[in-house]
Amino acid sequence: MVRSNLPAFEQAYAFLHNRLRNGDYLPGSRIQAGDIVSQLGISATPVREALSRLAGQGLLIDRRAIGYFVPPVDPVDLRNLYALASMLAVSAMRSLDLLSLDLQRFTGNPRQSNGCAGEVLTTIATLTANSALVAVAANLDDRLAPLAQVERALFGERDREQGELVHWLASRDQRKCVSNISRFYRRRTRSAMDIAAAASAAIFTRDNIF
Repeated sequence: MVRSNLPAFEQAYAFLHNRLRNGDYLPGSRIQAGDIVSQLGISATPVREALSRLAGQGLLIDRRAIGYFVPPVDPVDLRNLYALASMLAVSAMRSLDLLSLDLQRFTGNPRQSNGCAGEVLTTIATLTANSALVAVAANLDDRLAPLAQVERALFGERDREQGELVHWLASRDQRKCVSNISRFYRRRTRSAMDIAAAASAAIFTRDNIF
């Protein structure tokens, strides 16, 4: 049983949200509210509320009178998510004033690569003053986060060769930044079928994708 000082709803939501982002639930699997109640030691009502909230955010599928299910990894949906992330990231980059951009927030970042597609979009969105964009980026990041391991396996080397977002921004060259972002997302959009296939294969080999 997990102990927490958080209110019951927040506890249930955080627990489920983190597990969904980490890919701890298999695509297409059903999430039993009773299992969450037992693990967290809370009542069923906040668990059902958390499941409903996550379904409203597109992180779960609500099949009425049946239950809540983890979305399958559909290559068409995945391609659309990457295309949307690319469009938003490019638009956000074009709106930035790179000459006055404060890059100190990136100082000391130990990450050696850009991470997954959702992380890149979220980072760029937070550099803008657009709170609506930040919210949309966070949702896309949630939906793409379970595929982070697959992205690293498929694109890690090419991402490293292309360089990091902080270096693109440091160039203060908007055209170069837009070009790099477009390339970063293009390889994912074009490989949506491969990503979906690798994610499905990873169900059976969680500790080692290939």
